[in-house]
Amino acid sequence: MKKKLSEQDNFSYLLSSLIFILFMGAFTDQFFSGMGQKVLIAAMIITMIIGIWSIRSSRYLFSIGMTLLLLDIASGIFIILFDRSDLNFIHIIFLLIFFILTLQPAIEQTLFSPNISNNSIIGSICIFLLLGLIWTMVYLLLIEFIPESFSGITSNNWHKNFPELIYLSFIILTTLGFGDLLPVAPLARFLVYIEAIAGTFYMALIVSSLVSAIPSIKNISKEDV
Repeated sequence: MKKKLSEQDNFSYLLSSLIFILFMGAFTDQFFSGMGQKVLIAAMIITMIIGIWSIRSSRYLFSIGMTLLLLDIASGIFIILFDRSDLNFIHIIFLLIFFILTLQPAIEQTLFSPNISNNSIIGSICIFLLLGLIWTMVYLLLIEFIPESFSGITSNNWHKNFPELIYLSFIILTTLGFGDLLPVAPLARFLVYIEAIAGTFYMALIVSSLVSAIPSIKNISKEDV
């Protein structure tokens, strides 16, 4: 009998969707840069479908997620068919809302759960990836309205900036330091140091949570059998 998706195993699906979009960003930039917009929009839709599936235990979040998915598909088709690159920010906004929406149940089930399980550990990884993607969307929106926000990014096409800004976002989130991409606009610098603070705080929070839950971790395998 097929196992029903529940809050005990939902994050494995979410994690796979997030890794998929990160991989597709790099893969598209490497091999399909000429048709990157279409490929990335398709990859984003697949990611949203898997992500929505992972939160379907909540009817409220599932309904909102499905609405965002339909709006994103409609906006993507409209932008491509009518070549309205000036409306790319609408597509980015839908993705930003979706990632924030998905972050909510991940935080509730991971950071505020009294017990540590395999699913909550996977959920903590999902939160980290979602934070990086949320800031990526914010940076994309910033470039849409302030094109010279970052040095090293010269394109105004979001699908070309996407892999570059994913790289930048996770470099900032992990506080590894800057390389060939730098924030130059005041608002960009503000967003960058806020992300660095969020990344540092999240890592400290996760470490303290795991240390305080060592007795629960020892029982994970027994509980999941």
